[in-house]
Amino acid sequence: MRKYLPGAALLLLLAVSCNPDKDLVKATVIDTGDIALDGCGYIIKLENGTELRPAYIPSAYQSHGMRVKLKYNTNGQEQICIQHPVNKTFEVVEIAKIKKDLD
Repeated sequence: MRKYLPGAALLLLLAVSCNPDKDLVKATVIDTGDIALDGCGYIIKLENGTELRPAYIPSAYQSHGMRVKLKYNTNGQEQICIQHPVNKTFEVVEIAKIKKDLD
């Protein structure tokens, strides 16, 4: 029985260290309304309350209130939104990876 213990420990270590979601942050998709109709489009609200404006969000994730996990890259750009809330500036981000949060 003892000869299997190191193998079992190694297998457990590999299973724990191979979490594909470890670099993803949890967030909620917010639909502020159509840009053509004075809305600001889709905003990503992180768990810490930070709101970001994705440069592009895939159509499969364009649903108000959808909980997601994502990895994003900042590009140093900002965008002013007049309607949500009045005169708020959002950092524009590029989504590198996104998936539904099933937790």
